[in-house]
Amino acid sequence: MNTQRTIVAASLATAFLAPAACAADEVQSVVVTTQSRKQLAQDVPMTMQVISSRDIQAVGAKDLADLNGYIPGLTVDAIEPTQPSFGIRGVQTGDFGIATDSPVGIYVDGIYTGKTGGALMNFIDVQHIEVVKGPQGTLFGRNSAAGAIAITSNEPVYKEEAEASVKLGRFGRADANVMINAPVSDSTAVRIAAVRNGSEGWADNTATGKKSGGDKDWATRVSLRQDFDAAKVILSWEHERMEQYGRPAFGVVKNPALPLGGYRGVYDAAYVANFVNPLEAPLSNDQQGSEGREFNGATLRVEAPLAGMTFNSTTGWRRFNTHDLTDNDGTARPDLHLNTQDAKRARSFQQEFKLSGQTAKLDWVAGLSFYHNNEHQRAGAYVTTGTLDTLSRFAGGQPNFAMLFGGLAAAGLPGISADTVFPWDENQDSDMRARSASIYGDTIWHLTPQTNATIGLRYSRDEKRMTWHVPARVSPQLDDFLNRFGPLAGLNASSFPSNVIFNTAAELAAVPVTREKAWTDWSPRLVLDHKLNQDTLLFTSLSRGYQAGGFNVFTPPNPASPTSTGRDPSFSPEKMTNFEAGVKLSLPKLDAMINASLFAYKFKNLQDIQLYSVGTIPTYNVITSDQKAHGLDVDGRIHLSPRVALFGGFEYIDQNYTRYQRLDADGHVALDLSGQPVGTPRLTAMAGVNLNWETERGRASVNFQGTHATAQRCNSDTAALECLRTATLKTGTATSKFDLRVGWDSPDSRYGVALIVNNVFDQRYILSLAGQTKQYGAPYSNITPPRTIGVEFRAGM
Repeated sequence: MNTQRTIVAASLATAFLAPAACAADEVQSVVVTTQSRKQLAQDVPMTMQVISSRDIQAVGAKDLADLNGYIPGLTVDAIEPTQPSFGIRGVQTGDFGIATDSPVGIYVDGIYTGKTGGALMNFIDVQHIEVVKGPQGTLFGRNSAAGAIAITSNEPVYKEEAEASVKLGRFGRADANVMINAPVSDSTAVRIAAVRNGSEGWADNTATGKKSGGDKDWATRVSLRQDFDAAKVILSWEHERMEQYGRPAFGVVKNPALPLGGYRGVYDAAYVANFVNPLEAPLSNDQQGSEGREFNGATLRVEAPLAGMTFNSTTGWRRFNTHDLTDNDGTARPDLHLNTQDAKRARSFQQEFKLSGQTAKLDWVAGLSFYHNNEHQRAGAYVTTGTLDTLSRFAGGQPNFAMLFGGLAAAGLPGISADTVFPWDENQDSDMRARSASIYGDTIWHLTPQTNATIGLRYSRDEKRMTWHVPARVSPQLDDFLNRFGPLAGLNASSFPSNVIFNTAAELAAVPVTREKAWTDWSPRLVLDHKLNQDTLLFTSLSRGYQAGGFNVFTPPNPASPTSTGRDPSFSPEKMTNFEAGVKLSLPKLDAMINASLFAYKFKNLQDIQLYSVGTIPTYNVITSDQKAHGLDVDGRIHLSPRVALFGGFEYIDQNYTRYQRLDADGHVALDLSGQPVGTPRLTAMAGVNLNWETERGRASVNFQGTHATAQRCNSDTAALECLRTATLKTGTATSKFDLRVGWDSPDSRYGVALIVNNVFDQRYILSLAGQTKQYGAPYSNITPPRTIGVEFRAGM
């Protein structure tokens, strides 16, 4: 009978998730701080998953994006690492503007990282990661309406430690990690860690002759620990620098007669039949692009006893500069040429004070939090006069520049022809100041030795001040030409519009325009949990999350009057209400554990950015929508023997819009998706096996795991491109990925070697068909990278 139970449990375990290769007892003993208290993971009445340093090592992950898929329900889009996007249970935003926030809060050692340049950083000496699903408005505070990701670094310890590793692999991959920990005295210790990651890239750009798709960055952290009797102070400083080529953009229109020769504003079957498969066609970007970041941050944490309570103070300072110049047409054609630039500068300061205590009946925590952030963004669109002619023809006009240059050439002007193009650059500058303050309390009331009731409440106030400035376009070569030869045609530099893409320049070129707004919120949570027995925890919760409102960076207000509201660029706060019921079950006789939870939520005013036309030129516009969803999360693992462990899990979700409307230039409804699917796949799953065995000369291990997501759910807006099905290419399909690590460690674990293979079966997918030029029939795609193979060497003491 026991054998039969083991077989059944083993078969079920392949459908349950828990992050990679840890043993069941290791997971149960992990101490987490999700509820602002130190608790065992299996005692926390919330849907959460813990990623250990061994899990990170198992897949060779260098940041959160490399864990994409291994936590069902969590998505990380890091195609452009300075513009990452995080989502939990289908709730995420693609906006890269500085005046909106992400519904998923990212916290590193207790410090909120925002959503732009400082959100996706290298893993540097990480102890573990806690991924909490559902709104965390009470415990984590601002901008965690859909969930939170808390990354905890290793602290300095009072013993000598040293570790180093080097990974070499395909596409010029060369990664290195080093860590040194040393006690300075009986009460002082220091820890230094550094990482370097880099690869040449996996895509050959035929237009430039260079590689694309690579990465190159390095980072370091120095931590100092000082103990004073029962008090502990930790000061850390972190620096990171990244500089790499921009992401590759794979065009799908190769026929030079297109799009003008066939696109009529609709992606019908006849037109998309002309698309080539980007997985098979060569990459051709006339702009190699560049993406970079320089980051500096300091964190001070203090923990001390205070009158029978525990006092915690967390202070964080962050500063970064980023730039992201990319090809946004996917071609090397001058008549479609479009490069975009997104550059940011940010400074932030955070302070949190927290008191906590325990009695026989109560376990409580209370705190104050302050957050200040100043950020500047320059958005640039760099085209040619040939691009402007194409836009004019799509609007029913003439190729004005080509006609001008051709006419002058026909009149005998040397060195000019109808094919001549000149650069045309436009920029928009935005500044945002954000201030946030909150006060919160959370109390666990021990109703009986087996039953607890948790009541939490946070009050938040957010203020944002936004300034827009759109200077006139810059085209010195064109202006010089027109001033010299334009009079031959009765023209000069002022004969052409100031701006075409950022076409609010006439209103904003002279004086910047500023708007400011404030929002307040009460975020409660109520949790009931009951220990059915020593190994079974039942829980149910009702909670609400909140995210501040914001401004549309790319839709400035009407500056006609200093007090005029004109075009109101602001939008309301996001709010999520979530119900959950779950169980956490340990099976000691089977050496297994299973966690499951049912959830249902309603989300109001989700902030997202879409590219569409409200006039002649497509622009980015923030759209808010209401959504609802219900689903099931399951994770688990089992040890079939001391040498064999199975782990896995899944999330099923049914997510739909309850309100989504897109307006045209006249304010009429141009698109209504209410009642239609948002697009989130119904099922995301992960499973794997870990094998290990002792040998006379050490310990060998094999970790094999994979992820799977069902096809994207389509609606009337995404069916044309995001869910395309032709004989040549398919988008929005089901995806799978498998990773393998085969390792060997010495008997004393002081050194080891491992083979790491990512994307074992070389499964490739088209991630999207997008870009600004998709509005004119010329979308480009992002595709997944091919299989990579690397060898890692590790040594320690």
